[in-house]
Amino acid sequence: MANKGPSSKEMAQLINNVLGHNVLTEKQLNQILAGARRAHERGGMPAVLDYLMKVTQADVEKGELEHFADNVRKNPQMGMDILHGKRKAPKKRKK
Repeated sequence: MANKGPSSKEMAQLINNVLGHNVLTEKQLNQILAGARRAHERGGMPAVLDYLMKVTQADVEKGELEHFADNVRKNPQMGMDILHGKRKAPKKRKK
């Protein structure tokens, strides 16, 4: 049986808990995920990162996000540990 991750509702709650206030509803998360799927179909992971940066208005450089995504791809548990507060997100790299 495949390992099933958290539901959209659980993920939205987790994101809100990590950020300390409500920033995302389950419906918004589902819309973001649907948009990310469409972006991936059109242009792969680079298109997904562009989409997420646009939607979230993330104050991060694309290279940093690519580096972080690559690290999580190589070690998915790291991403879950960060979300659950067991590990800190990597600090911004100095230029």
